[in-house]
Amino acid sequence: MNGKLAAALAGLVLAAPARALEEPYAAVVRGTRCDLEADASLTCRYRVGAGLEFVLRRVGGAAPRLEVIRDNREGDYTLDPVRHGTCLFVRFGWTGNPAPGMEHQYATVSMVNGLAYRSLARCAAAR
Repeated sequence: MNGKLAAALAGLVLAAPARALEEPYAAVVRGTRCDLEADASLTCRYRVGAGLEFVLRRVGGAAPRLEVIRDNREGDYTLDPVRHGTCLFVRFGWTGNPAPGMEHQYATVSMVNGLAYRSLARCAAAR
Protein backbone atom coordinates (compact mmCIF):
# COMPACT_ATOMS: atom_id res chain seq x y z
CA MET A 1 0.00 0.00 0.00
CA ASN A 2 1.46 3.37 -0.93
CA GLY A 3 1.87 6.18 1.62
CA LYS A 4 -0.93 8.39 0.25
CA LEU A 5 -3.47 5.55 0.34
CA ALA A 6 -2.46 4.60 3.89
CA ALA A 7 -2.77 8.22 5.04
CA ALA A 8 -6.21 8.54 3.41
CA LEU A 9 -7.45 5.35 5.08
CA ALA A 10 -6.10 6.47 8.45
CA GLY A 11 -7.91 9.80 8.03
CA LEU A 12 -11.19 8.05 7.31
CA VAL A 13 -10.85 5.85 10.38
CA LEU A 14 -10.08 8.84 12.61
CA ALA A 15 -12.94 10.88 11.14
CA ALA A 16 -15.53 8.11 11.55
CA PRO A 17 -17.98 8.87 14.35
CA ALA A 18 -17.73 6.69 17.43
CA ARG A 19 -20.41 4.07 17.92
CA ALA A 20 -23.33 5.58 19.81
CA LEU A 21 -23.72 4.13 23.28
CA GLU A 22 -26.86 2.82 24.90
CA GLU A 23 -28.38 5.00 27.58
CA PRO A 24 -26.73 4.64 31.01
CA TYR A 25 -29.87 3.05 32.52
CA ALA A 26 -29.87 0.18 30.02
CA ALA A 27 -26.11 -0.29 30.37
CA VAL A 28 -26.38 -0.45 34.18
CA VAL A 29 -29.30 -2.89 34.12
CA ARG A 30 -27.48 -5.15 31.68
CA GLY A 31 -24.27 -5.03 33.72
CA THR A 32 -25.74 -5.70 37.19
CA ARG A 33 -25.39 -8.94 39.14
CA CYS A 34 -26.57 -9.24 42.75
CA ASP A 35 -25.89 -12.19 45.07
CA LEU A 36 -26.48 -13.09 48.70
CA GLU A 37 -23.29 -13.50 50.71
CA ALA A 38 -22.67 -16.15 53.38
CA ASP A 39 -23.67 -13.64 56.08
CA ALA A 40 -27.03 -13.07 54.26
CA SER A 41 -26.02 -9.57 53.10
CA LEU A 42 -26.65 -8.53 49.50
CA THR A 43 -23.72 -7.62 47.23
CA CYS A 44 -24.28 -6.12 43.79
CA ARG A 45 -21.58 -5.91 41.12
CA TYR A 46 -21.88 -3.47 38.23
CA ARG A 47 -19.93 -3.62 34.95
CA VAL A 48 -20.98 -0.72 32.78
CA GLY A 49 -19.36 -0.37 29.40
CA ALA A 50 -15.62 -0.79 29.03
CA GLY A 51 -14.43 1.57 31.74
CA LEU A 52 -16.72 1.38 34.77
CA GLU A 53 -16.92 -1.34 37.38
CA PHE A 54 -18.05 -0.98 40.99
CA VAL A 55 -19.45 -3.05 43.85
CA LEU A 56 -22.07 -2.24 46.48
CA ARG A 57 -21.72 -4.36 49.62
CA ARG A 58 -24.36 -4.70 52.32
CA VAL A 59 -27.03 -3.29 49.99
CA GLY A 60 -30.08 -2.31 52.03
CA GLY A 61 -28.15 -2.54 55.28
CA ALA A 62 -27.40 0.18 57.78
CA ALA A 63 -24.01 0.94 56.22
CA PRO A 64 -23.79 -0.03 52.54
CA ARG A 65 -20.25 0.20 51.19
CA LEU A 66 -19.21 1.35 47.72
CA GLU A 67 -16.04 -0.10 46.20
CA VAL A 68 -14.93 1.40 42.89
CA ILE A 69 -12.87 -1.13 40.96
CA ARG A 70 -12.51 0.77 37.70
CA ASP A 71 -13.72 4.24 36.73
CA ASN A 72 -12.19 5.77 33.64
CA ARG A 73 -13.71 9.27 33.51
CA GLU A 74 -12.38 9.61 29.97
CA GLY A 75 -14.13 6.39 28.94
CA ASP A 76 -17.67 5.53 27.88
CA TYR A 77 -19.41 5.65 31.30
CA THR A 78 -18.36 7.02 34.67
CA LEU A 79 -19.57 7.12 38.25
CA ASP A 80 -20.39 10.67 39.32
CA PRO A 81 -18.28 11.56 42.36
CA VAL A 82 -21.24 13.27 44.04
CA ARG A 83 -23.50 10.92 45.99
CA HIS A 84 -27.08 12.10 46.41
CA GLY A 85 -28.29 10.56 49.66
CA THR A 86 -28.60 6.84 48.99
CA CYS A 87 -28.30 7.19 45.20
CA LEU A 88 -25.26 7.03 42.91
CA PHE A 89 -25.14 8.63 39.46
CA VAL A 90 -23.82 6.82 36.39
CA ARG A 91 -23.38 9.07 33.38
CA PHE A 92 -21.52 9.18 30.09
CA GLY A 93 -17.76 9.62 30.37
CA TRP A 94 -15.87 12.20 28.36
CA THR A 95 -15.66 10.00 25.28
CA GLY A 96 -19.16 8.58 25.70
CA ASN A 97 -21.17 9.20 22.55
CA PRO A 98 -24.92 9.19 23.28
CA ALA A 99 -27.26 8.51 20.39
CA PRO A 100 -28.89 11.66 18.98
CA GLY A 101 -32.08 12.57 20.82
CA MET A 102 -31.40 10.25 23.74
CA GLU A 103 -33.78 11.24 26.51
CA HIS A 104 -31.90 9.92 29.57
CA GLN A 105 -28.27 11.00 29.94
CA TYR A 106 -27.72 9.32 33.30
CA ALA A 107 -28.91 6.52 35.56
CA THR A 108 -29.18 6.38 39.32
CA VAL A 109 -28.33 3.33 41.41
CA SER A 110 -30.00 2.83 44.78
CA MET A 111 -27.83 1.78 47.71
CA VAL A 112 -31.10 0.70 49.40
CA ASN A 113 -32.01 -2.07 46.94
CA GLY A 114 -29.23 -2.16 44.31
CA LEU A 115 -31.59 -1.36 41.42
CA ALA A 116 -31.07 1.17 38.64
CA TYR A 117 -33.53 4.00 37.99
CA ARG A 118 -33.93 6.63 35.28
CA SER A 119 -34.57 9.47 37.73
CA LEU A 120 -33.27 10.67 41.07
CA ALA A 121 -36.82 10.98 42.41
CA ARG A 122 -37.55 7.28 41.79
CA CYS A 123 -34.20 6.25 43.20
CA ALA A 124 -34.69 8.37 46.32
CA ALA A 125 -38.13 6.79 46.86
CA ALA A 126 -36.73 3.24 46.54
CA ARG A 127 -37.39 0.78 49.33
